[in-house]
Amino acid sequence: MVINELMAETKEASRALWRFCFDVDRTSTIEALKRPLDDPLPWILADPRRLERSTRDGVWVRLVDVPVALELRRYLQEDSLVLKIEDEICPWNQAVFELQGSSEGATCKPTGSSPDLSLNVRQLASAYTGAVSFSTLASAGFVEEITSGALLRADCMFGSQYQPWSPHNF
Repeated sequence: MVINELMAETKEASRALWRFCFDVDRTSTIEALKRPLDDPLPWILADPRRLERSTRDGVWVRLVDVPVALELRRYLQEDSLVLKIEDEICPWNQAVFELQGSSEGATCKPTGSSPDLSLNVRQLASAYTGAVSFSTLASAGFVEEITSGALLRADCMFGSQYQPWSPHNF
């Protein structure tokens, strides 16, 4: 059985739909396409070790105007960070910005202050969506922590309840 799209309004309805699919007679394999990275499906399965997953590109994000994008986002934890952004395509993004963010809103302005973190706009876009933490990007060599503790603070600010996901190609 191939499931092109399975979405539900509630978690309970989602579990019920999956159970229905699992109970279809004469079905030995189910292929579920375009599932989110943080899909609860593996935890629903009786034997999650049989699950085979593959990850492909889905949502691509390019921050064309860093301060505007950062001001439009809401933040999980109230804090402020000074970010040095490198951008070889949009020179207006290549600057040091002071971000003050909370769940209510944010401000982001150019500053002459010393940066807490230094990174490329590509990595900022990934962290912006909640797809990856600043700490993971730093471990991969893509973010420089200049102020001790800034990585954890950024992780807490940019954290998200869900991973980014779109079931639709565009």
